[in-house]
Amino acid sequence: MQIDETFRSISRLTENWPGRAVGPRGVVRYLNSAGTLPPILWFFNAAHEPARFHATLDPERPFFALRSLNLIMKPSPERDEIGADMAHHLADALTGMLPKEIAVVGGNCQGAPFAICFARRLLELGHDIKSVAAIDAIPDYAIPVPVLLNFGAEAPERNPFMQDQCVTKRRVENLFPAYEQASLPCGHGKYFEAENLPYLIANIEKFIGSRIRAEEQQ
Repeated sequence: MQIDETFRSISRLTENWPGRAVGPRGVVRYLNSAGTLPPILWFFNAAHEPARFHATLDPERPFFALRSLNLIMKPSPERDEIGADMAHHLADALTGMLPKEIAVVGGNCQGAPFAICFARRLLELGHDIKSVAAIDAIPDYAIPVPVLLNFGAEAPERNPFMQDQCVTKRRVENLFPAYEQASLPCGHGKYFEAENLPYLIANIEKFIGSRIRAEEQQ
């Protein structure tokens, strides 16, 4: 079965990720499980990203680290279809562990479309998702949730607003009820470097109107 093989592939790439393994074949990592605040769920592309993101978070903020299909499948319509199916399976598997209110569902680059598919399924399952966040991507999936669109300032080719602002603005307004553009002072794939991550955290905090980082990092 294609989806099971997909989860097998992901599990091999996440076996050294921090946190408790949950979900199909343990492909998701659950951290800050004792926290009482609405959780953050994020689709990452590389092994170093979830550990660095988690290290900044308030321990009271539960955190679920998921993985995209980067290095598993090349970009293609087939990958989009399998990724959407994967996201639905993950949502169905995790819904019982999640509270009704979820602070952020996000994803960077290749993870962003899967994040929105995942969030859409969670909405269908009755969860109240306050926001969705993406980095260097505008997924072509509509969702009735405010969306934060982060773009690396040193990778303008990844930002459709830099190519044709009017067309992109209309496209985004047709996809999301509200959105905000935010800048990260880095190139593509550098968002989780130590010097850049605080800007991503600050963008998310400003967008959702709530602190997510640990107090000592204020």
